[in-house]
Amino acid sequence: MILVIIPIFVVLAAASWFLISSKVLKSIFGTIFTIGAVASIGLLSANMDSHYGMKKETTVTTTQVYSAAPAQMPIGMAAAKKIGTDDYVLVYKDKPSDAQATAHFAPDTSDIVKSVKSSATFKKTDTTTAQVKTSTTKWVYKNDTYKWLFKQDKEDNLVKAVHTLEVPATWQVAIK
Repeated sequence: MILVIIPIFVVLAAASWFLISSKVLKSIFGTIFTIGAVASIGLLSANMDSHYGMKKETTVTTTQVYSAAPAQMPIGMAAAKKIGTDDYVLVYKDKPSDAQATAHFAPDTSDIVKSVKSSATFKKTDTTTAQVKTSTTKWVYKNDTYKWLFKQDKEDNLVKAVHTLEVPATWQVAIK
């Protein structure tokens, strides 16, 4: 909406300065609309540069996952392929009934920006079941007024997404 408000203030300021014949009214309305235009541009710049009107919000979700090994294997297993310094593609089953384990968190080459903001890793914990904890941090608007003012179509406010595969200490993780 700010992209609609700015041109309105600019047109009103120009109309005030050039079309009003009374010097007093010209000064009053011209100044008000000029200040409104400058303030709107400043708000837009602050939102784009410093995320004015927004705050970071982190959500954590947990999903149970299953061993990549066949069901008859007595030990749990996952596979990890290192891609980069601390990033992995992880292989496990989403459901116990899955016939094959599938790769998760492979970079999406069609959306490099999103891929750079996401990472995946694994660690052994004292849990009894394997799970993936996903911590997602996004910029969200502080209230509905800021959302109404600054919201853009196709807006991606993702800061980072960290996926951590937590496996029991008894599991084996094959790293390639």
